[in-house]
Amino acid sequence: MAICGCAYTLVSGDSVNLPHAQKVEEGIQDLRQLTFKTAVPVVAMTPDEAEQTIAEEIRRDYTDEQLKTEGDAGSIVGLYPHGIDLKGQSMQLLKSQIAGFYEPHRKEMILVSSNVQIGFWNRLSEFVLQRDLAGEMLLAHELTHALQDQHFAVDEQLDKLKDDDDRQLALKSVAEGDATLAGLGYAAGKMDDATVDILVARLGELPAQFAAQTIGTPEALSEPLVFQYSAGARFVGEAFHRGGWKAVDELYRNPPRSSQQIMHPAYYFDHPVLPASITITGYQEVLPGWEKVYENSLGALMLQVILKRNFGASAPEVRLADRWAGDRMVALRRGNSLTVLWVVFFRDDRSAQLFASAYGASLDKIAGAGTPCHVETRPGTVMMVIGAGADNYAALGPAVWKSIKIKLPPIGSPPTIRAAAGG
Repeated sequence: MAICGCAYTLVSGDSVNLPHAQKVEEGIQDLRQLTFKTAVPVVAMTPDEAEQTIAEEIRRDYTDEQLKTEGDAGSIVGLYPHGIDLKGQSMQLLKSQIAGFYEPHRKEMILVSSNVQIGFWNRLSEFVLQRDLAGEMLLAHELTHALQDQHFAVDEQLDKLKDDDDRQLALKSVAEGDATLAGLGYAAGKMDDATVDILVARLGELPAQFAAQTIGTPEALSEPLVFQYSAGARFVGEAFHRGGWKAVDELYRNPPRSSQQIMHPAYYFDHPVLPASITITGYQEVLPGWEKVYENSLGALMLQVILKRNFGASAPEVRLADRWAGDRMVALRRGNSLTVLWVVFFRDDRSAQLFASAYGASLDKIAGAGTPCHVETRPGTVMMVIGAGADNYAALGPAVWKSIKIKLPPIGSPPTIRAAAGG
């Protein structure tokens, strides 16, 4: 789903300007060098209808209880503010920005009819392209998502990663970066290496611009959203430089494995750096009656968000996110009590020790005064237990440490598109 600008030249009242939409459809196929396998209906919706459609999509993927648990677990570790209504905040952010989107289950391109300019893409079209082509850019962007769906089954790939937010974010960044460059390229009238460089350079201003428009939105919602567009476009632009659109296509067949690879494209293209796989067990016998209700990997970007939220954006602790090498989180619930077990693996012992010292010293503030917690380090690894279960850490800690499995990734080889430079 994309958070986009307006499409007023394409929608009048509840009607779509179909000849104009057809022109954009033909143009994006030519620019993106992919052909639609089946027709994509373009329909108009009112803002209320679009909001309902988005809510249905969220319900399809998550129950209210799952979203509450995710919000509660994120609050305990410092990712979200305490008491967050994750579903409500997410809907509020989407509602404030949405003007059109491709709906992968309906296989429809939806344009929102409105006379009020919303979203950051109106200003983005003027900022990046120096002219207002938000409608054409929006439709080209979203039709690129339809091409991704038909050729690479992106939505199906994302469904397989529901317990790994970091890998999901990496793949979403490819999809949004691809669609962003394609949409802007269509509106600009061309796509070549020089155009990519110009667009990526101007998109570098997008995070600050978006932050100014979403004051009050939790950083853990706004930062990964805009990251998909700005950092995603930079990452996809690197692939384009190495082999044109064919190289971009290959990103879906061999996707990046972490947000860290999106943040540092060389970790994908030149000397692959893959995250460790972490399995957390050993708590079952020590904490009888507790049910596992959530499991996920946060990744380097969200670790960075946690550090920025709790230590300040310019604090030296924020740089520890660059040393992230993998993480896994498990949340357990018993009645109204929640316990989070979070293991973070770093590239070196010193980074692990620095993180444990800084984060551990701040846990009273992060988790809430009086919340039981325990932080312990082993070589390169930090384990945090936060919540009522930490009261039994004398038995729990050794049991979990004994059972934790950290599988180091194989030394990766650069993707084959590396040899396709100059495309």
